[in-house]
Amino acid sequence: MSHCVKHELMLCCFYSLSSSRCRKSDNEMKPKTPPASACHDHNKAGQELCYICLQRTQQNSPLYFSEERRRREIEEEQLIQQYQMLKDQDTFFKHQMRSLANREQNQKNAAYNLGVAEAVRTHKNEKPGFYKSCLFDKRPFSPEIKALKQEEHIQGLLKQIDTRREKEIKQRENKELMERLEQVQLTEELAAQRAKYIQDKMEEKECYKRALDAQIKNRFPQLPISEPDSFEPLFGRDETELMVETRKREQNCMRQQQEAAASHKRKAILNHLVDQKRDLLMLQKTQQQHLADRDAELERVKKMNQSLLEDWKQSAEMKRQRDWEEKAFERASDKLFLLDQCDKYRRCKQCQRSTSNGGHSHQWPLKKHLQGSGLFV
Repeated sequence: MSHCVKHELMLCCFYSLSSSRCRKSDNEMKPKTPPASACHDHNKAGQELCYICLQRTQQNSPLYFSEERRRREIEEEQLIQQYQMLKDQDTFFKHQMRSLANREQNQKNAAYNLGVAEAVRTHKNEKPGFYKSCLFDKRPFSPEIKALKQEEHIQGLLKQIDTRREKEIKQRENKELMERLEQVQLTEELAAQRAKYIQDKMEEKECYKRALDAQIKNRFPQLPISEPDSFEPLFGRDETELMVETRKREQNCMRQQQEAAASHKRKAILNHLVDQKRDLLMLQKTQQQHLADRDAELERVKKMNQSLLEDWKQSAEMKRQRDWEEKAFERASDKLFLLDQCDKYRRCKQCQRSTSNGGHSHQWPLKKHLQGSGLFV
């Protein structure tokens, strides 16, 4: 109820403020009387407007809305602030009511949960007055159908046990067989390695034996038999021939060495001459390049000096021309520019015509009578 009352008050305030604003806007649209002239004895002396612009200015009745517009903006801002305050209050009230409702609901839920928990705990703690299990002394036996099913289940279980036992036995036998096969294979590999080792050893022994036999067969002969009763010398019988051969061999060796030394010396001299010739050619080429570079540098310096001289002449001529123009400008009168000459003619600040303008125009009408002729143009 309070929420509805606040909402109605807010709407009434808004409508009242809007109606007052409308009345003020109607008052603003009414024209205002022009303000009285500040100077009554002006007599149009020193006026800055032409006749036409002056008449228009006097006949205008301006309307000033700046103050009213400013006041209206202030009132609108106040209205918006009041509306925003009412809206904030309404929002706060709604939020508070929602919080209270949530709090009440939470309290109800907590009370309900507490009651349920207490009831469950009480029910658990209660001790029953009787036992739920019962013994029947005169209960009949199970029917034969169940017995047959039990027998089938027992047979199935026994069959599964036998199958599992057979499977385990078969796996064990396979494992033992694989182990025996691995042992046999390992034994065969060891025997093959042993036989190969023995064979390699026998072959090596045969090789050594053949080598010893070859050495014994190809050994040097024994010393000659001594001759104790010999009268002639056994050693040094052909010493002259040996000396001649030795001398010839030495002469040949010396001649070859001399020829090799001469050829080496000749080759060194030729290499030296070739190096000298190459150095001479390189020096000549370097000298020619130096002369060419010097000529090019001299030519460049000459061209640069010539260009600088031409630039200096051109700059001097331009400076002389500027000096002449400045002197000519100084000799001219002060009223050289057109704008300076127009200062002595007064113009209207609105239409930019002369102050003596009375409404005439520079445009001719469609029909104008020329004096001294009977023609209409």
